[in-house]
Amino acid sequence: MTKHDIIRKMEDPTSTTTAAYDHIASDYAARTEHPDDALQAFRRRFAEAVPAGATVADLGCGPGRDAAWLRERGLRVVGVDRSAAMARLAAARGVPAVLGDLRRPSVAPGSLAGLWSAAALLHVPAADTEATLHAWWTALRPGGVLGLSTSAGDTEGWEELPRDTGRRRWFAHRDPGTLLRLLGAAGFETVEHGLNRAERTWLSVLATRREV
Repeated sequence: MTKHDIIRKMEDPTSTTTAAYDHIASDYAARTEHPDDALQAFRRRFAEAVPAGATVADLGCGPGRDAAWLRERGLRVVGVDRSAAMARLAAARGVPAVLGDLRRPSVAPGSLAGLWSAAALLHVPAADTEATLHAWWTALRPGGVLGLSTSAGDTEGWEELPRDTGRRRWFAHRDPGTLLRLLGAAGFETVEHGLNRAERTWLSVLATRREV
């Protein structure tokens, strides 16, 4: 193994992925402004499951597309993202956005009625899955609703950014059965789950916090 290979292997997936999103924030926002029909329908079911006017967090909010939509439905929304460029775009849409790590959301335990996370858990290394789900359970109040959309699969590793050689993001594509099992172990009751094929295969899970 060369010195270059060793450096690349030691590179932190989260920091490198965050830097990539800082670099492509505006382009990403324009490219993802209109979610497909399946995500729109799933997002609507999540919003309907949360009491009107309740507080929800959008973890990995990116440029604030979903957070703004949820806010328009009368929910109190805070966006959380590690990318400063993304958080600025979300704030420009009127979404209260803070810098933070979705693996450890900085909210009071039991303070959220809902937790939404779309296309964000897929950047969390697989080894961090259980701790992340436990932190999400802790942030939700009993009966709180989780709306999760992430990529399905069984691989993990770097993917180069299209049209931008030299920058890359870490992806962890999760096996649906394994993720559902881990959600159950973390204290979630799955209400529904499904797969949708777009540019990737997406797993959507609607679940509620139960007491364990």
